[in-house]
Amino acid sequence: MAPGCAEQSFYMIKNIAHIVVNAPVEGAFDYCVPEEYRADIALGMRVLVSFRRRKCVGIVVGFAEKSAILKLNNVLALLDEEPVFPPLFLKFAEIFALRFGCSLGDALTLFLPSYLRAPKKFAGPADGAVKEAARPVKKGVFTLLFDHGLTQRWDILSQRIQETLQRGEGVICLVPDGSYVEGVSLRLRKISGEDVVFLSQGTDKEEFERWKILWSGRARVALGFISAAFAPVKKLGLLVVLDEESASYKHDQSPFYHAREAVFLRAVVEGADILYVSSAPSIEARKLVADRKVVLTELKESLSPVKFLDLTNFKMRKGTFLSQPLRQHLERVVKEGKKACLYIQASRGTESVVEEIRSSLWGARVLGYDKASSGLKDNFDILVTTQAVFRHRENLRFALSVVLDIDWEFHKADYRASHGAFLLVRYLRQMSEECVLLQTRNMAQELLPLMAHDDTSGFYARELSSRKEMGFPPYAYFAAVVVRSSDPQLACGEAKLLYDKLSSAAVKGVEIFEPQQDRAAIVRGKFRYCVMVRGESLKSVMALVKDTQRNFRRKKDIVLTVNVNP
Repeated sequence: MAPGCAEQSFYMIKNIAHIVVNAPVEGAFDYCVPEEYRADIALGMRVLVSFRRRKCVGIVVGFAEKSAILKLNNVLALLDEEPVFPPLFLKFAEIFALRFGCSLGDALTLFLPSYLRAPKKFAGPADGAVKEAARPVKKGVFTLLFDHGLTQRWDILSQRIQETLQRGEGVICLVPDGSYVEGVSLRLRKISGEDVVFLSQGTDKEEFERWKILWSGRARVALGFISAAFAPVKKLGLLVVLDEESASYKHDQSPFYHAREAVFLRAVVEGADILYVSSAPSIEARKLVADRKVVLTELKESLSPVKFLDLTNFKMRKGTFLSQPLRQHLERVVKEGKKACLYIQASRGTESVVEEIRSSLWGARVLGYDKASSGLKDNFDILVTTQAVFRHRENLRFALSVVLDIDWEFHKADYRASHGAFLLVRYLRQMSEECVLLQTRNMAQELLPLMAHDDTSGFYARELSSRKEMGFPPYAYFAAVVVRSSDPQLACGEAKLLYDKLSSAAVKGVEIFEPQQDRAAIVRGKFRYCVMVRGESLKSVMALVKDTQRNFRRKKDIVLTVNVNP
């Protein structure tokens, strides 16, 4: 990649174009620009090129008068009348690629709507399009809005969005999943008085048409899922991330970016403000607050209390969840004509618990609800559910909520387990009118009193301290380098070879862990092995990984991917 490509002059000699393609290769490739295209070709424009004997879409990231390569392929055609990427987007893509371990071509392709990833002509803006003039990049204000409940967040959001639009700037709002779309879209339209462009739905052609509305400046407010972080909003002034703590903001395919960080990088480059909104902020977000990169605004609200059922005091049959005192609580709720929620881990399923309650509480209307359920009806007394219930967090209320096995939440093989338990209890408290009951066999668990006393400051202080002591993110960085192949022996062998190369090139402060089967050992017929790299400096970790990738001669059928902090 040509250094500083986004700042190159439009008027420089354009004999040679530096072009990136959608491939996991570092750097840009030089192509000769035929004289007929030199007046029109520009930075950020899509072009048609030949790469590895096939025609594909390339993106221009720089120019030169000469090339060190003697024999060059020509640019075959210009696909755009105007560049699809402004200079600041090219700069954002460079930083994004370094942060998430992908190539610049992969990053820029990710930012494009699917329709433009194919070699299709783009005629440019329609009539009435808004030209974005160059403007000085200011330093944005980054805020974490920690709202303990759900009733005050939109007062703050409305004010910030209105102020942004009044300055003539645009807004992007990210939501974790489809359950938010209708309600948030209605709120945004009411606040702005303008059309809201929802990006994350429909066919490739429909997505492209909506993308064009934003790209041309005919709309200023964008709404979408994780990929909305790249929406081409003109004069971007504010990025809103609703429920920042959601796991849905981590992309599950290469490049494995996280929306929280992608938004942060883009806001730095474009000088936009950020408003992270959360009822249980991630540890990473609280670290940004501790580092004074983000300002904390806390909206406190009284929530239902947390109580415990110590199962060591009761003798229960193996495989059952219904303790005697819990049964009494449920009988009371049903008798009073109220509703109760029983939370169970998705991996354990709801069916056995539903049957257990039905056999114990005759006449109670018991319903199971999980992510495979098509809809949630109101004809129940007791709802046995998983995380799927949180789709209805804003409008569903229970007299009583119960976590049937809170101990299981703390004992997941995941350094995020404690925060996951905290998040679970916080969500249930928001949905409960009387209290949240936690069934446990370990009253000595030190986080339980923090939950009971609503000591959020104590919880985050403990988690940050624990992560730092253990060398976990956000105090260290993991890069999972995954080798995959349809041949299990080949995948294993190449992972060992990759481990040897990483180990031989390792620098001080960076650890290399021996290859293991990936957490998802087989996906779509591909066998996967993982080599984990850890270090306190992201720059050191990524430099080692990228240098090794660049010099690693992959055999046919081998694919390498990099996932930062999986």
